Amino acid sequence: MLQRLKGFLFIREQDFLNPDRTILKTSLLRIILLSGAVLTTSIVLHSSFIAYELNLTFIICITVSFLVVLFLSLWFTRKYLLASSISLLAMVIAACLSILLFIPDFNLSQAGITFLYTLPLMALFLFSRKAAFVMMCFNVLPFLLLLRNQNLPTIIDIDISLPATHAYLNGLLFMFFNICIPLSAMRLLKTQKIHAQQMIRHQKTLQRTLDQYAEIFENNGTASFFCNEEGVILNLNNAAKDIAANVTLNNTHLCDIFELNEDTSINLLAASFQTRLKNNDNCRYLLQKASLEHHDTLLFHCHDITAQANHAMELNRLKKHHISTHFYDLVTGLPNENHWYNPAPSTLHQEMTVALIKIDNLSQINTIFGISIGDAILKAFVSELKDRFGHQAKIYHFRGSSFVLELTNLPLISPETLAQQLRQHIPTSIKLKQEQQIEYHLECRVGCCLGKKSAPQQAAEQCLMAIKQTTQANPIMVYYIGLISNLLEASSQEVKIRDALKHNRLAMWLQPKVMADGHIISFEALARMFDNDGNMIMPNTFIPIIESSQLQAIFAIKVFRQLLQLIRSWPKNVPMVRIAFNLSGQDILSDRFFKVLIQTYMNHPELIPLLEIEITETSVFSTHKETGRRLNTLARMGVSIAIDDFGTGHASLSQLVDISADTIKIDRYFVSQLGISERHTQIVNAAILLAKSLKLNVIAEGIETEAQLLQLTALGCEQFQGYLFGKPAPAALWLKTFQLQTPTHWLTHKKSAN
Repeated sequence: MLQRLKGFLFIREQDFLNPDRTILKTSLLRIILLSGAVLTTSIVLHSSFIAYELNLTFIICITVSFLVVLFLSLWFTRKYLLASSISLLAMVIAACLSILLFIPDFNLSQAGITFLYTLPLMALFLFSRKAAFVMMCFNVLPFLLLLRNQNLPTIIDIDISLPATHAYLNGLLFMFFNICIPLSAMRLLKTQKIHAQQMIRHQKTLQRTLDQYAEIFENNGTASFFCNEEGVILNLNNAAKDIAANVTLNNTHLCDIFELNEDTSINLLAASFQTRLKNNDNCRYLLQKASLEHHDTLLFHCHDITAQANHAMELNRLKKHHISTHFYDLVTGLPNENHWYNPAPSTLHQEMTVALIKIDNLSQINTIFGISIGDAILKAFVSELKDRFGHQAKIYHFRGSSFVLELTNLPLISPETLAQQLRQHIPTSIKLKQEQQIEYHLECRVGCCLGKKSAPQQAAEQCLMAIKQTTQANPIMVYYIGLISNLLEASSQEVKIRDALKHNRLAMWLQPKVMADGHIISFEALARMFDNDGNMIMPNTFIPIIESSQLQAIFAIKVFRQLLQLIRSWPKNVPMVRIAFNLSGQDILSDRFFKVLIQTYMNHPELIPLLEIEITETSVFSTHKETGRRLNTLARMGVSIAIDDFGTGHASLSQLVDISADTIKIDRYFVSQLGISERHTQIVNAAILLAKSLKLNVIAEGIETEAQLLQLTALGCEQFQGYLFGKPAPAALWLKTFQLQTPTHWLTHKKSAN
């Protein structure tokens, strides 16, 4: 109950700490009203009883009305604080007027008039000093009335005097002056005392904070200056004292320490500015003005930026160097692609014929011979281009192995004419000036187009699209409108090939290797690929795409696994013979595939006499030293190695020994010339004699006529391969034919079958 009363009167501890003046006024008003209501209730009860006995009902009405208004004012303090406060003052004035007007005895009326002297104090508690001053002025009237010492003339003939009226009036005076006002004053004084204690604590805390900030200001690592608007230094910290010696506060200016503009105010208005000490030109500083919203002075933080300034100078030097080299290639000294894509404004109106030349095998040369040789080849290639095209073409070197020829001289030649000139003049081999006179074969592809200097990006893209349509047989292509559809078709083919590899839609076809009588002694395995609909993707379609899409290692592994599956499923009633499969030098150099190859031979040594490797001689990788080492490793394991397409590629006669091959295959090109060119016949004869002298097996491939067979037999060749004996076909078909063959009748059976 006591706690509820304290809560109602707002005299709990948290209420004293609450700074809200509305809470304080409400508490003071409720204390006055509640204490007054308690005593007034006892007076009203007693007076009403006496008046009832004397049959003075109007007195009961008057006293009860005052009591009701008193309780209503107390109740409405919850929502209507101002109205309750006004009603309290109004009740005091009304009560005093009632006493003065309705009690004839002036001695008793004086007590009511005295009651008005509480008005200024209550007005001060509940309103403001102005209201209290108004009440003080108002009390001059009752004071004059008391001085007059005479009651007012009778206005209404009503007498509310009772036998105990003097007791009631003295009780009211006692209640207000001894209870209501003192209790309210105690509530107010206690609140002020608590707030004063809080202020003292806050002041101490604030002082500690100020001391901490002062200590931080003095000892932080950044030099700081407090200045007025004229730049006079008012204060500075220890770091600033290390920079500015002999500073007199309120007298020394910033311009006495730092080099500022003649108009110092311009610097002081700036957010930050760089400067240097007057007595030390080598030190650079940044004066940065802090944003002080509640301070009249200026605060400048001084940062030593000497190191940053030196770095900025070095960076500017590097930028200039970068700009000077940004538009030129470091290796060849030619303008680079940045120069190409940013033509001079004066040339934007010009038309041009453009050729983009790409050295396809430069990365292979870098891998085999080293980047230094590759760079030397690039320089020599540029020199050859300059010699062959003179001043009619401007040459650019793009990243890697790409060059652009730009022809703008009038009359402008057509892309077709430029393509014809390039076919005649583009270098296909380079011989460097070094101890070993090695001739480096270059595989170049060229795309030509007609363009404008204002659209270099479009010209380069058109040349690239033309290059994508080049082949080994036709390495130079001119851009035309329908080229985009061809590229889309090539992209579609690549998607089909990737899907076929992903879902393992590969099949092994076989082509026989035979003796002169047609007896099959071995097979060559050839991979065939099929799309999702079961249609065959021709080798001349998927092989270039696999090579250009970096899928060779994956393709080689899948073909090798298909070949192993073929051997595992070989019919028991069919004699097992050796099967050859093709690998390029790049396949041998693939660590991923070579690991699969070695592990298979080591885990299944029974496969060594059954699988023969045919290494393609046309690849530059076939002459790589690492290729030779890996092939020698396979040869030492007992693997048979044949050199395919002998005589058409990069191999020399000495490499027949280096690669540890035991078989050579004479290329179909030389076989096709037998009986036509005596020179080619002599080359074939020399190859057969060379193979026999080195104790190597020799196979002639591409035999299509019996005349070729008879001539090769006469030259001493004993093993053959070609359409005369059978085209590549599914393995199941050849196994069935192989099962039926006999050494004497197979060739005749094959001819009748064809």
